[in-house]
Amino acid sequence: MTRKNDDKIMIRNYIKTAFRSLRKNVGFTAINILGLSVGLATCLLIVLFVADELSYDKYNTKADRIFRITENVRLNGREGSYAGSPEPFKNALQGNFPEIEKIARMIPTSSLFLSPQKYYFRNGNENIQERNVVFAESDLFDVFTLPMIDGTPANSLTEPHSAVITESTAKKYFNRVNVVGQTLTVNDTGTYKITGVVKDIPSQSHFKYDFFLSFSSIPESRQHGWGFSGVHNYLLLKPGTNVKNLEAQITQIDIKNSFNPKAWTTGGNYLHTELKPVTDIHLRSVSEYEFEKGGSMQYVYIFSIIAVFILAIACVNFMNLSTARSANRAKEVGVRKVLGSARKNLIAQFLTESLLVTLFSTIVAIVIAWALMPLFNQMSGKGIAFNPQSAVWLLPSLVVVVLVVGFLAGLYPAFVLSAFRPIEVLKGKLATGFKGSFLRGFLVVFQFSISIFLIIGTLVIYNQLNFIHNKNLGFDRSQVLVVKNTNVLGKQAKILKQEIGRMPGVINATMSLYTPTGQDRNMTGLFPDKTIDIKKDMLTEFWPVDENYINTMGIKMLSGRNFSTAMATDTAAIIGNEAFVKVYGEKAPLNKTVYRDTWGVQPYHIVGVMKDFNFSSLKDKIGPVVLAYADDYGAISVRIKASNISAFIEQVQNKWKELAPNHQFTYSFMDEDFDATYRSEHRIGQLFISFSTLAILIACLGLFGLAAYAAEQRNKEIGIRKVLGASVTTIVGMLSKDFIKLVFISILISSPLAWFMMSKWLQGFAYRINIQWWVLAVAGVLAVLIAFVTISFQSIRAALANPVKSLKNE
Repeated sequence: MTRKNDDKIMIRNYIKTAFRSLRKNVGFTAINILGLSVGLATCLLIVLFVADELSYDKYNTKADRIFRITENVRLNGREGSYAGSPEPFKNALQGNFPEIEKIARMIPTSSLFLSPQKYYFRNGNENIQERNVVFAESDLFDVFTLPMIDGTPANSLTEPHSAVITESTAKKYFNRVNVVGQTLTVNDTGTYKITGVVKDIPSQSHFKYDFFLSFSSIPESRQHGWGFSGVHNYLLLKPGTNVKNLEAQITQIDIKNSFNPKAWTTGGNYLHTELKPVTDIHLRSVSEYEFEKGGSMQYVYIFSIIAVFILAIACVNFMNLSTARSANRAKEVGVRKVLGSARKNLIAQFLTESLLVTLFSTIVAIVIAWALMPLFNQMSGKGIAFNPQSAVWLLPSLVVVVLVVGFLAGLYPAFVLSAFRPIEVLKGKLATGFKGSFLRGFLVVFQFSISIFLIIGTLVIYNQLNFIHNKNLGFDRSQVLVVKNTNVLGKQAKILKQEIGRMPGVINATMSLYTPTGQDRNMTGLFPDKTIDIKKDMLTEFWPVDENYINTMGIKMLSGRNFSTAMATDTAAIIGNEAFVKVYGEKAPLNKTVYRDTWGVQPYHIVGVMKDFNFSSLKDKIGPVVLAYADDYGAISVRIKASNISAFIEQVQNKWKELAPNHQFTYSFMDEDFDATYRSEHRIGQLFISFSTLAILIACLGLFGLAAYAAEQRNKEIGIRKVLGASVTTIVGMLSKDFIKLVFISILISSPLAWFMMSKWLQGFAYRINIQWWVLAVAGVLAVLIAFVTISFQSIRAALANPVKSLKNE
C-alpha cells in the first residue's frame, strides 16, 4: 500500500510540475499546442477521408465473396477493360460450377438498346426524370446486403413490371415507407407495381440506385446472344474458391461463345475474363461503363503519406523547440540532480509534460476537425461525419495517438535534458544556442524538405489543371446551352429546335444525344468490307447527328464536306475523325464505304474527315469517332451570343412548357459539363493545396519558435555587437543565415524527389504539361522567402532591443 501511495504522489507531482512548467512558458506551450493540434486535425480529416474511401462495398456481409465479371480485351491494336459482360453468362454458369453460390445481374439504362434509356416517374401531374434506375433480378438481394423494410426479397423482381425502391424514394413519391402494392407510372406508357422497399444504399457503395426494376420487364432480357455485353454480372462464390482457376474457366467460355474464337489467338489480340472483387471496384477499377466514376488508390496513398508527413512535421516542432529550450531548463535539471533526483524521474517528468501537451493538442484538434468538417466535405465531395460507427475505432485510435505521439515527441528531449551533468550546468559550461545541434538542424531540413516537396506538388497540380481548363479541345465549348432530355417530346423536338433557332442571340442549334462533354457514349464496330470479320473490326464511337452539329460545336473539317439536307444519299453518310482514318488505314478515305452489322449489314460512305477533338477525359488519347447523319432526339445544343443569359433560358423554358407541360426542363452549359468531368482532379488539387498550406504553416510555427529561442540565447552577444557598432541588418543576417542555409539544403534534397514523383503522377494524363525548371525555382524561392519572413520577425525584434537590458547583468 505504501508503495502504491508513493507512486500516486509521484505521478501527481509530475502532473503538477508539468502544469507549472507549461504555464511558466506560455509562448512555447502555445506554439507547441497550436502546431500539434493543426497537424493532428489535418491527419484526422485525412484519416476519415481514407477510411471512407477504403470502406466502399464493405457494408455487404458477404463482401469478401462477391466478384464482378470484367472483360479485358485487346482487339486490332485497341485495349480496353469493360465492366459489362455478356447477358448469357448466368445460364452458362448457373449449376455448372459448384463453387458459384449465386449470380446476380444488373443492367443500367445506359446499356439498353431496345428499351428507352431515360426514365420518367409520375409524381402528381409532373413527370420527373430519375437517373438512378437499374434493371435487376431478385438474386440481387441474396448477393448484396440490401435490407428490405417492406415486402420480401424472394421473387420481388421476378414478375414483369415489378419494382423495388429505396426508403427515401418511397417518402418522396408517397410520403410513407409502407408502399408495397402501390404503382408508379413510368414514361407515361406503363405502370410498375412496388414489391419491396429497401433501406437507402450506403454512400460507400459502387452503385447508388433508387429504383430496381424487374429485368424481365425489358426485351433485352430475352436477347440471349453473346454479342450484348451491357450486363453487370456478379458472382457470390463459396468460401475457399480458387478464384484464379474459376477465372480461367470462365474466360474459355467467353472465348468459345464469341463471334470468332480464333480471332483472340492472333495478331496480339486477347480476351480475358477477370473476376474483380467488389471491394476493389471503387478504387482499383479502370474499366469503362462503371455504374459511377470511382476513386483512385493512388490518391489514397498520396494523402496517407501527406498525413504521416504533417504529423511528422508537428512532432519535429515539438522536439526542436524542447531541445532548443535546453539552456533555459539546464539549471533546473542541475539543481534537481544535486538534490537527489534520479535520471528516470527526470525522464518521467519531461515525458509527462509531452503527454499533457499532446493530450491538449488532441482535444483542440478534434474541435478544429469538427469545425472544418463541412468545408472539408464540400472540397472532397464527401459526406463524412463524426458518428457512433466512427467513434468505435476513432476514440481508441486517438488514445493510441496521444500515447505514441506524446512519447515519441518527448522521448529525445527527455533523454537529452535528463543527461545534463549538474557540475557543468551550474558552472555555466553548457553549450547553448542554435549552432552546434546537428539533430536540430537535421529536423529543420526534414521539415522544409517536406514543405518544399508539397509546394512543388501544388504548383504542378495547379498547372496541369490550368492546362486542362485552357487546352484547345478541337471544339468550342463556350456559350453553348444544352437542353437535355428532349426525347420526351418525340418528333416535336424538331419543332423546339426550330423555335429556338429563331430566337434572338442564337448563332446555331443542333439536335443530338451525344456531345463532346456528355456522359453518353455509343460504341460500335465498323468493317472495311461486307464479310464482317472481327479481325478487321474498327471499334469506334458512333454518334447520330444532324447537319448543324459540326458548325454548332465548332469542329474543324479537314477534307470533304459536311452533311447536307439536299443530298438524299447522306442518310447513309458518315464523317470520321483523324483517329478513325488512322485505324481505317486508307490514305484517301473520302467516298470509301465501310459496313456496320446492326440487324443486318448496312453500308456507310465517308463524305468528310474532321479534325480530332477531345470527347473523353484528357487522361485518354483521342479515339476513333464517326458522325452519322440521322435523327436523334436526345438533346438540343444551342450556341448563343445573348448578353442576357437568364432571360434567354427563361424564353427557352417557356417554349418547353408549351410543348411538354408535364416534364421537367433541364439544361446545362457545355463548359460546366466539361469542368464536371475533371471535378475529381479539381477536388484533389484543392485538398493538396490546403494540406500543403497547413504543412508549411506548421513548419513555420516551429521555425518561429526556434528563431525566438536562438535570439534569446544569443541575447548578450547581440548586445555586445550593437555596442560595438553592428547595424540591424548585420544582426538580422547573422541570426538568419544558419536557418536559411538549412532551407537551401532542403531545396537540394526535395526538388529532385518532387520532380520524379510528380512526373509519375502526370503520366496518368495522355495530355499533360512538362515540369519546367522554373517550377522548382519558384518553389525554392517561396520556401526561402517564407523561412526568411518567419525568422525576420524575431531577428528584427532582437536586433532592435536595447543592449543595456541584455548587458546589465554582466
